[in-house]
Amino acid sequence: MFIAFLGALTALAPLSNDLLVPSLPLVAAGIGSSQGDIQLTMTALLMGFAMGQLFYGPLSDRFGRRALLLPGLTLYVLASLLCGSSTDLPSLVVGRFLQGLGGAAGMVLARAIILDHWTGTEASRVLSWVAVIAFMTPVCAPLIGGYVASVTHWSLVFWLQAGVGALCLLCGVGLLRRARGPDRNVSINRRFLAYLDVLRDREALIYMACMGCGHAGVMAFVTNSAFVFVRHLGLEPYQYGFCFSIVMLGGAVGSFINGRLVMRLGITKLLSIGTVIVALAGIIGLFANILLGGVLAILIPSLCYTFGMAFIFSNVIAHVLTRFRGHAGAAAAVVGVNQFLAGALASSVLSLNDVPSSIPLASALAAGGIASAGLWWGWLKRGPGARATPGESGVG
Repeated sequence: MFIAFLGALTALAPLSNDLLVPSLPLVAAGIGSSQGDIQLTMTALLMGFAMGQLFYGPLSDRFGRRALLLPGLTLYVLASLLCGSSTDLPSLVVGRFLQGLGGAAGMVLARAIILDHWTGTEASRVLSWVAVIAFMTPVCAPLIGGYVASVTHWSLVFWLQAGVGALCLLCGVGLLRRARGPDRNVSINRRFLAYLDVLRDREALIYMACMGCGHAGVMAFVTNSAFVFVRHLGLEPYQYGFCFSIVMLGGAVGSFINGRLVMRLGITKLLSIGTVIVALAGIIGLFANILLGGVLAILIPSLCYTFGMAFIFSNVIAHVLTRFRGHAGAAAAVVGVNQFLAGALASSVLSLNDVPSSIPLASALAAGGIASAGLWWGWLKRGPGARATPGESGVG
């Protein structure tokens, strides 16, 4: 039950994105916005998630996990209600930013709570089970969001998000009584200065860059695929919802497999597998869309890409956070900020494109996959990154 709750907290991020994604063309039409401008709402959400984590992480190390999580979830609920009542782009952008600011508490504190209890490959195993839930959310959410967009009004999507946030809030009140409490032995300033310890660690930074580059490809798909499948390829919102779910199912399956294998193979071998998969998926997808085009040319490579990213997510997070267990909140915040800033960058770049084509999306996947694999094989696998994480077994 506890791990399922942590998975639900982590799932707030994909829920905030993926429940709305099938509705983006309808939202744009409803508030009189262009395809490029409406993607600014996704960028605002990602920026809110990134900025929120910078505060929740170190403050939770000082005041405790529960004391920061509950206010964050409350803000998420209120911001979702604001988004649902928005009638123009500026108010929707503000609401989405606040939604990310509140929802960031769920992601960063769930990871910190995991590191309060587990380390090394065991932490990677638990993170994999949490990631299964997080990836299953975008499997189900687009189907629900696509149905809602087709038969009702897009604002109902935000009311659903508010309901999920309220449910997490109620569960948090009951399940976090044993979570890490306040630590008054270290000042607030020292907790924020813990960021310097993380940022001075070159190996940790390159690990995070490896994950961030790959995640940029995932977020390119999340923010741009609705326009590719619906406007360019002519699918209905509910059909796109099925395609989106299939792609995200790849991440859920990859997370499940990682959780089963990490105790035996170790973090390093699974990272090697993941980076090869995302690079090949991106390259093949780019050539397939240039030479062939069509639904399958973007669907299958994207499916393989999320499958490979599942191995990268859990193992990079476990490796980096285990290095900074004394201030896991701050370390989790840096990891999360890196992840969402990379996603925001990909979303912003693609928002400049109004050309009805799948090639920009395929190019983003290829760039993300190649960059992630290049950092791993060109630097980390050859140097200090090949060292075993503390508590790791089975690494060769």
